[in-house]
Amino acid sequence: MRRELSIGVLVTAGLVGTWVHAQDSPAQASVDCAALQQDLFADLKEVYKAGCMPSQAQLAKLADNPVGNFAAFPIQYDAIQIEGARIDRTETLHRLQVIAMFPTSLSKEWNLINRLVVPALSVPINEGFGDCIGYGPGWITDCPAFPDALADPFKPTRGLGDLVYVGLASPKGVIRVESTGGAVIWGVGATTMFPTASDEVLGTGKYSLGPTGVLGYLGKKWELGLFAQHWWSVAGDDERGDVSLTNLQYFLYYVLPWNEEAQWRIGMSPNASYNWQAPGDKLVLPVGLGIARMFEIGDLPVNLSLEVDYSAIHPDDSPSSRWDFRVYVTPVIPTFIF
Repeated sequence: MRRELSIGVLVTAGLVGTWVHAQDSPAQASVDCAALQQDLFADLKEVYKAGCMPSQAQLAKLADNPVGNFAAFPIQYDAIQIEGARIDRTETLHRLQVIAMFPTSLSKEWNLINRLVVPALSVPINEGFGDCIGYGPGWITDCPAFPDALADPFKPTRGLGDLVYVGLASPKGVIRVESTGGAVIWGVGATTMFPTASDEVLGTGKYSLGPTGVLGYLGKKWELGLFAQHWWSVAGDDERGDVSLTNLQYFLYYVLPWNEEAQWRIGMSPNASYNWQAPGDKLVLPVGLGIARMFEIGDLPVNLSLEVDYSAIHPDDSPSSRWDFRVYVTPVIPTFIF
């Protein structure tokens, strides 16, 4: 989902051939292509078979679909300002996430959407705190009594965080809403978090799993939806705290009216979290504003998004996020994959 610097590679069905064909056949009947390009949710394989070039609006809708039939390799960067109890200054947490997204066909009607998230972190916590403090998705947990033995408790610790795998079963076709020209998309599945952190302060120390689901509406003007995950710890370090954590990424975007090809969109895609194991305040709820644009570098379509989120609701009794500055870039590289 959107919007967690983020760079991605989007691989769509049959478009490199489309690229070449469109250049080699300038006399191709434009009426048929224009009609196909007006269908934002057309099968791009069929667009290619007709000898047409998918429009930027079609590519934008495909890229905005979290359960779409494409492969992507995003890289997402966030600079998160951390404040909270026993921290007398603002600290910055840097998070770089490499994400592999690809569909596996389950049947003629269903796909399994695979999503593997590999985070690299720079957390403002001295590694000497060991398992007293750990970082989870959107949250820093700490001991009831904050350790004060180290001269600089906020010296950054850098390394690999906990890997997350998500598997979503989703229909290959969207549910069209004829009255609006939009479509409903959905998927359900499971999510797993692995204790792969290179240092104790960079992860939870637990194997965790739970349910996940996506529900959204992609319209001509509005896009909105929710991507929900929950993890319960099932194994791992007995000395670390149990995990019961909900992460909700909601997205809301509006296609600006002056661009027919849907290059410009404004909105937000922040991540809210609820830490059920926290002894006090449990909720982090950010709101934000961002802008996204689909443009071209030569013949290469690129989707760029910038966003700033603020945690309007946040814990006062433990360190947590206040501001999150995010950049998202997706070069769209068409090729024969599916």
